[in-house]
Amino acid sequence: MKYIIGIGTYAGGDDSIGLKIIEYMDKNYPRRDFKLIDMSDNGLNIFAYLNQDTSSILLVDCVKMGKQPGEHMFFTLDQVESSKELANISTHEGDMIKIFNLAKQLDYKIPPVKFLGIEPLEINTTMELSPLLASKIPQYVNLILEETS
Repeated sequence: MKYIIGIGTYAGGDDSIGLKIIEYMDKNYPRRDFKLIDMSDNGLNIFAYLNQDTSSILLVDCVKMGKQPGEHMFFTLDQVESSKELANISTHEGDMIKIFNLAKQLDYKIPPVKFLGIEPLEINTTMELSPLLASKIPQYVNLILEETS
């Protein structure tokens, strides 16, 4: 099974872009050959999908990459290094790169994993995306569909 997983928090402005994309896809693409997962901000739940039944995972998240707001980039685990300063892995401080590294150390089967990182305009305490990112959701969805076909 292929999984497209949205990461983020609804109360973080553009940090919810991954979740909003999953909602959009669920509403507009009822017939699909992948499963959509809203993982919110609990990245440790990824362990449930690291098994022989998973053929691939695409994670969609807001990522500060130094690009212009709204720009995106696909990358794999091998192409990125985490720069987050975290004391430990917890359900409140998600770092998917560190979580996948932990899974490797624990001998979990890691299927092909890709990320779609989307540069935020603003991360704040609102339930709404910035108009810039909200307007680009159909474009991001088309990119995801191309990438996963």
